[in-house]
Amino acid sequence: MTDRRLLVIKLKQPGDVLVSTPVLRALKEAWPEAEVTYLVTQGTEDMVLDHPLLDGLLVVNRRHNSWQAGWHLLQELRRRRFAIVLELSGGDRGAFYTLASGARERLGFTRPRQPFWQRHLAFTRLLPRPPVRMHLVEQNLQAVRALGITPNKPRLEFYWSSQVEARVEQLLREHGLTPGQFVVLHPGAGWRFKCWTPEGYARVIEALQQDRGFPVVLTASRAAHEQELLAAVLACCRSQPVNLAGQLTLKELGAIIAKARFFFGVDSAPMHLAAAVNTPAAVLFGPSGAYNWRPWGEGHLVIQQDWDCVPCGRDGCQGSKISRCLTELAPDTVLSRLQDWLGDKG
Repeated sequence: MTDRRLLVIKLKQPGDVLVSTPVLRALKEAWPEAEVTYLVTQGTEDMVLDHPLLDGLLVVNRRHNSWQAGWHLLQELRRRRFAIVLELSGGDRGAFYTLASGARERLGFTRPRQPFWQRHLAFTRLLPRPPVRMHLVEQNLQAVRALGITPNKPRLEFYWSSQVEARVEQLLREHGLTPGQFVVLHPGAGWRFKCWTPEGYARVIEALQQDRGFPVVLTASRAAHEQELLAAVLACCRSQPVNLAGQLTLKELGAIIAKARFFFGVDSAPMHLAAAVNTPAAVLFGPSGAYNWRPWGEGHLVIQQDWDCVPCGRDGCQGSKISRCLTELAPDTVLSRLQDWLGDKG
């Protein structure tokens, strides 16, 4: 490869950015001399920050981006003279930045009702739309394969600094937690329709702490709907977990999950963090396709209703933001599956 500058665009949610990290590894293994830069949305940069293979990071603020900041980003895209752009977002903004880069090769995926300017201007190569049932890791790697690269044992990767490590170790000491002997339970997700019931989470916490002897560390973002769910869980629970909700950065959350016996939660970014730090994950899926979003790798547990309508991909039943396939998932069913999965580990 004569020109070494590559840009990967992923303007999505934190979990989407993390799931794209096998692309970075595949590019650098095939072309060690390459300089790979990521362009991501503000609030997701921690998913790739500190990665030892990442050469550059550009961040766009989609909500409060001034025209000056937008103009500066466009200038930066041109200044860096990227040779190849891989656009993995599938949206109009990513396509615009791809075109603005002026790169010689600009790869993106075909999508339904794609505008004319994207089909004929933004991209020099439009790749076939990946199969519906293909995992997002494999979907992203289709762009790498289009460059003639065969990925070797793709895996998610997540890194943090020594300062984050020290902070997490201090938290564990303060709460009397031993690495490998506690469970991280993250009940929330970016969307309400992906969440289970407070009663269900409470029963799992009680079973883990009282029956299995695993201290449970409860985590959540500062989002209002996650804090509301958390309060309801604690109100239902007859056992007292360690509550770190709203107290952790994404880096600290990943570092804590890395020290846990296993992770319990739903289809969310923390689930992908567990996969990235090699911590087994037991996760509940509702309307999302587990074939697309399950935790990547071996040894994880996915629990999902065997209903004809699952997965529907909708934001709750009839747009209600409430998914019956989750709210009607019985705690006894979850605990039975969890018991089988744990076996004699506890």
